[in-house]
This record gives sequence, structure tokens and C-alpha cells, in this order.
Amino acid sequence: MQPVLREIQSLRIHLGDNMELWFILAITVAFFWGSAGIFAKVSTPKLGVARVALLITIVEAPMYCVAFYFWHENNPITLADGILAASSCLIGIMGYMCFFESVMDGQVAIAGTISAAYPALTVVGALIILSEALTAIQAVGIVAIIGGVIALSYEPNPASKHAMTRRSLVFSFLAFGFWGLWSLTSKMAIDRIGAGNIFGFYILSSLMAPLIYGSLRKVRPGPLKGDNPTRAVWLLGGIGLALNVTGAYAYSFALGEGSASLVVPISSSYPLITIVIAVALLRERLVKFHFAALGVVVVGLVMIGLTL
Repeated sequence: MQPVLREIQSLRIHLGDNMELWFILAITVAFFWGSAGIFAKVSTPKLGVARVALLITIVEAPMYCVAFYFWHENNPITLADGILAASSCLIGIMGYMCFFESVMDGQVAIAGTISAAYPALTVVGALIILSEALTAIQAVGIVAIIGGVIALSYEPNPASKHAMTRRSLVFSFLAFGFWGLWSLTSKMAIDRIGAGNIFGFYILSSLMAPLIYGSLRKVRPGPLKGDNPTRAVWLLGGIGLALNVTGAYAYSFALGEGSASLVVPISSSYPLITIVIAVALLRERLVKFHFAALGVVVVGLVMIGLTL
């Protein structure tokens, strides 16, 4: 762990006074999670969420084992802290399952932005519970980011063939709620047990993904339904999950370096990446209103960057 800490400290020094490490990490999270959303949209409708839950155990659990091995910290963990960390990770997985359900028959550019609006919940919780302070410019920037992300989820023409189904909207908002609670409790847990140790609890939640999915759907595990997915589809699903875990690495350390009310909104700007790729490669359709909202999010990011 010491070599890793020295590398982080060295990177912080080289960044200088005008740029903070947490900001670099948060931007990195956005790129990884934004790309992961595309792989999720391509593979999930063909795999089905039950198979994705199994794939989470196969792909993510080993990656979190590696992360815990290299980055765990010798911090004492009380029973209360352990319960907090475990609960946070399990809540995050529940949000994850809801997100995959939302992209089964909805545009990832829209479903992803609804679920990504969770900072609206996280920031309020951080200000009230964690007593985190914001400058006026930062506050306006965060409002712009959250407002822009929420606006991107609005469909001016509900009758359009690209409009979200009710089922997709419901699961998108469930992901929004679960992830809002997850990101706040994750910050609290990391502050208590360390960014490296949180990976140990992600191992637990990844291993329990199939069980959690089964309990949420209120069904007993049984034969998987639908067409048998090809190896290429399995591979695409695995790559998407691997990108997500890599983003989680950066996210955990970003929360350890900066405040939740700043790290979370910047990290949640990942729909910008998803939207660009979805429109260019998946032929998903956005109207001018959506592009205007996209500009609002970018302005919000710039405003936060100016205060660093």
C-alpha cells in the first residue's frame, strides 16, 4: 500500500496548485462509466439481466479481489463501520440491477441520464449530514450539472418511437434513488475505513449479485429464458463490467481525496460520453432540447473547474 500512497502523493505534487487529484480522478470516472453504458446497452437486451447478474460475479468479483489485495489499508474496522460499508455496496448493486433493467427496452442516452441524476440526492445528504461547504460558483455549477442531466431525460415527444417506455422509466428512477443513497453512504464508509478497504466489501456485493437480482424480482432462480447469446455478446458484457469496475477504482479514491458534493456531480457527468457514442454508433436520437441540456452540463463542469 505504501508505494501506491507515494505514487498518489507524487501525482498530487506534479498537478500543482491549480488542479486537484480528486478532479482528475472524477473526470476519469466519467470516461470509464460513460463507455461502460454503451457496452451495457449493446449486450444487456441479448443477455438478459439475470445473465448480467451472473456475469457481475464472474468479472467484477475477481477484479475487486485484485484491488483489495493491492490497495487494502491496515485501518481498524468496527462492526458499525463494516455494516455501513456492506450496506452501501449492496445498495449500489441494487441500483446497478435497476439500471440494466432500464436499458433493456429504453435508450441508454435517456435511461443513463435519469439514473445519473442521483447527485441531486447525494449533494443534499452531504450538505445536511456531512456538513460539507460549497462556494457560490461551485453551487451554481452543481445546480447546472444536475439540472442539465435531469433535462436530458425529458422527452418532448412522448409518441416518438424513441420515447422511453414506462417500465424503463420506473427502473431508471429506481436506479436514481438507489445510487443517490449509495454514493452518500459510500463517502461515509470510505472516510471511516479507507478507499482501499471498500473494495473488500465490493467483493461481497458482487458475489451476491445473482441472489440480489432474484430477490428483487421475487423469483426463484431457474432456467434462463430467451435466445442463447453468442460469445461476442458475453464478451461485450464482460468488457462493460470491467470498465465499470475500473471507474469504481478511480471513484473510490476520488471520494477519499475530495468532498462528495463535488466528486459525485463531476463523476456523474458520464452520460455526456454515453450520449455522444450512443448517437454516433447506436443511432439513438436526441432533439435540440437534449443538446441544449448537454451544453448546460458542460458549463457546469467548467464552473466547477474554475474554482479549483
